[in-house]
Amino acid sequence: VGEEKVFSLWENWCDGPLFIYPFDDGRRFFCDFDCDTAMLDFVIDLDTAHTNAAENANWPTDRDLRVDLWRFATNVVLESKGITRLATQEELDEVRDYLTQTSAAKIKAASFPYCDFGFYRTYSDRDLLLLDLSTNRQSAWPLRGAP
Repeated sequence: VGEEKVFSLWENWCDGPLFIYPFDDGRRFFCDFDCDTAMLDFVIDLDTAHTNAAENANWPTDRDLRVDLWRFATNVVLESKGITRLATQEELDEVRDYLTQTSAAKIKAASFPYCDFGFYRTYSDRDLLLLDLSTNRQSAWPLRGAP
């Protein structure tokens, strides 16, 4: 933000952020993160007065899945000046709207490659990003065609 580093995310050859959405207030950042065992979706909130741990969130609807996603998210956020929390329903709706209404080129510009060989890069597409945010998400690793 400006010239200030506000957070870092874990990254190695098979883990890392796929998409980061900055909210208009410049104090919250939605992250879609590819982890070894889960697709994590969380918010880094620079307003540390907010509390929205897994117990207070309502997405996903399965409590155990919420706890797992939140716990894994706190492990991949490094050197943060804010808190790591699950997204509110309003935040999820805003990100879904952005992904639905924005061109593939703009989404790619806000995304990180999930496969990067330097000379060849591939990016997550809109449908896969939306799948991670599905309202009925029931798995830490959502797959096309799965419930």
